[in-house]
Amino acid sequence: MAGIFRPPTVDEQRDFKDIGPYSKKDAKTVFLAELATKREEKTNKKIPFFKKAAMDDFDEYYKEEVKKSVRKNGFVKPDEIKPIKINWEKYSSPENIKLIEIIEQRDSHASKKHPFDVFVKVFRYKYKNYGVDGMYNISIMENEQDAVKRCKAQYENVSFKEKTETEKISELYK
Repeated sequence: MAGIFRPPTVDEQRDFKDIGPYSKKDAKTVFLAELATKREEKTNKKIPFFKKAAMDDFDEYYKEEVKKSVRKNGFVKPDEIKPIKINWEKYSSPENIKLIEIIEQRDSHASKKHPFDVFVKVFRYKYKNYGVDGMYNISIMENEQDAVKRCKAQYENVSFKEKTETEKISELYK
């Protein structure tokens, strides 16, 4: 089947109209691309980011815009739905997110590499007005290298007072 596609000729291009699904980015595609970018930024910095709240806010906006388009045209015109302007910081701000608990969880993969058990700290956060009280919504794990340093010091009976970047960030959310 290779070689079937060919570029259109000049005559064909004159009457050509692209009807493919990705010919123009709609509001939802733009939003999901921005969401993925912001979530990746926060994850790399070990900052909690609540994706579900952002998606719920967008869905609420999108439903309203769809209603307006149906009322105006009788059907949904995707190009009439404008991309939403979102304050991305509110989904990772300490005013909206609270640290619920810190637990240590054994990392079996890292423990196989070392003569001691490696326990990774897991920071569990809750976004306000979401989920059940007392339960967590977001988990952030510390880096494996930091966990190995801490567990190695404990294995060798050496005091380890160094704070990891994840622990420093978690103090903002208490």
